[in-house]
Amino acid sequence: MTNPNVPPMPQMPPMPQPHGGQNSVPQPQYAQPGAAQVPPVPQMPQPQAQPQAQQYAAPQYQQPAYQQPAPQQAAVVPQGAPQQYAQQPVQPTAVYSARPARQLRTKRSLLKYILLGLVTLGIYDIWQMSEVGESLNLIASRRDGKKTMHYCLLFFLVGPVTLGIAYLVWFHRMCTRVGEEQAARGMTPTISAATYWLWGVLGAFIIVGPFIFYYKLLHAMNDLSADYNVRG
Repeated sequence: MTNPNVPPMPQMPPMPQPHGGQNSVPQPQYAQPGAAQVPPVPQMPQPQAQPQAQQYAAPQYQQPAYQQPAPQQAAVVPQGAPQQYAQQPVQPTAVYSARPARQLRTKRSLLKYILLGLVTLGIYDIWQMSEVGESLNLIASRRDGKKTMHYCLLFFLVGPVTLGIAYLVWFHRMCTRVGEEQAARGMTPTISAATYWLWGVLGAFIIVGPFIFYYKLLHAMNDLSADYNVRG
């Protein structure tokens, strides 16, 4: 029953209903649990690509084509013509200057060596052999670079001290130099160390051996001196 003294309550306007129906109530939406969302990493600005250096191609050079030399044609020689042969110059075995240092003696003889040696009691023989050694040094030292001992030093000092052995060595080396110098100047060697040992030493048993040796030695030095006076 209604109380007539109580005024009626005002009616509320109806609330709008969602499309789901009259009794549908909007449900709150909750985020599903999962991995924590990581804020995106800001991307760094990429460096701009530098312009590539301009490449230059290596220059190519064209090699000249090989040209085969033209064959030389043989000269036509008429029949009956005399054949001419090219003369090849002969190269000397040793080179000498055109001007000699001084003129050397070329008139050494065995007769003077014997007679003047007897008259001067051997002094001329010592001087003659000293002159031979000096002339040989002047002629041959430029070629072989050697030097023959002075005969006076040999005769008065070295020979007596060595009991005569130095005489054998001196004549052996001196005769070898004379023969080598003759061969170097294009001459026929007429004396050598064997000449001294055969005629100068062993030839003493027949008495005339040493005279033959001195004859060969003096004439060989005359030939060398004459050639030196011309060619140097």
